[in-house]
Amino acid sequence: MLVVGSHVRAEDECSGNQYPHGSYCEGESRGGYGEKNAVRSSAEARKVIANYFSSVRGVKITIIEEKEWFFKAEVRDRQNKLIDIVIIDKRSGRIRSIY
Repeated sequence: MLVVGSHVRAEDECSGNQYPHGSYCEGESRGGYGEKNAVRSSAEARKVIANYFSSVRGVKITIIEEKEWFFKAEVRDRQNKLIDIVIIDKRSGRIRSIY
């Protein structure tokens, strides 16, 4: 499968590999794609997403919508260009790109 676009590739904290939508480290509590904690507020969602994109300098996270089951956020670079649109599941904290 080939993924084409300007997606930010987050570094896999487990093995050093890179995947388009992050990784999951069994037993880790660091967060990221495989977060296993409920996210209850937009501030908490912003913090989890910012942590996930922390390897990218100068990103701006904007929560643009709250739904029953998830928060939707835009991720922009220093020039305010859209990098990604993600959702973060309120129950599990998992992040998914929808861009």
